[in-house]
Amino acid sequence: MMSCILEVKNLHKSYQNFKAVDDISFHVNKGDIYGFLGPNGAGKSTTLRMILGLIKPDSGLIQLDGERVDYSNKKYLNQIGALIERPDFYKNLSAYENLKILYRMSKLKDIRIIDDVLNEVDLLDRKKDKVGGYSQGMKQRLGIAQALMHQPSLIILDEPSNGLDPQGQADMRELILKINTERRITVVISSHILAEIEKISNRMIVINKGRKVAEGEVNQLMSSDSIKIQIKTDSHTAIENYCNTHQIPFTNENESYYLQWEEAKINELIKSLNSENISLYEVRQLKTLEEYFLNLTN
Repeated sequence: MMSCILEVKNLHKSYQNFKAVDDISFHVNKGDIYGFLGPNGAGKSTTLRMILGLIKPDSGLIQLDGERVDYSNKKYLNQIGALIERPDFYKNLSAYENLKILYRMSKLKDIRIIDDVLNEVDLLDRKKDKVGGYSQGMKQRLGIAQALMHQPSLIILDEPSNGLDPQGQADMRELILKINTERRITVVISSHILAEIEKISNRMIVINKGRKVAEGEVNQLMSSDSIKIQIKTDSHTAIENYCNTHQIPFTNENESYYLQWEEAKINELIKSLNSENISLYEVRQLKTLEEYFLNLTN
């Protein structure tokens, strides 16, 4: 059984009348590359910032290695490295000089860690070059280097491939896989690009408008045997009661409900819903994660 390193339960965050994060729950196992997928503005960055203590949630629970996160004591952050949005460094200083400032601020003990992390992200031969002359991909890799400085057990990467060309995106994926397999660091990676999460993650969550709409093993979600059903109805209470009674996981958006169901039993489901006098406007099966994602986040 996999050991859980990060658990989030019923997380809420609102700004006046806007619900940025609405009752999100998920867990990350040790060794995962866990994808955090959703369109821009879905609540990904807000959730990750709450995990890092940069934003305080309105309610909910965050646990790291089974211990509840205490915002009054930031020692838990010693276990986490992070790259949130684009990294920001002193452009007139070299990569080594930038990391040396972070080294001193973090009160680390072994100066050799700087060369170690620069070598990890393939920047050791450019360590004396000023960051102002770095490409966007090099800056992103330097951002990951600083996240590795204190040898965390978990790193959180928020849209690490933003602004990179296809080769840069491929290099970033290769680096993340290397960190995960060789350093045995658990990775949470957010993105609005489905293909990026598909290629690198073993488990994932999909969120939209601050709410969770799907979670599970990427291979299972991508399997042709894992059929997603979209049902349009105005019998909201009746279908929710039906799903709860029959223990069918569901999400809803406007007048559509999304269920995971066996393809061979779709007709049985329709007959059963009709027998409960649940009006059905449309029933569609969504075979791919991409179609499922696009329909959920349209």
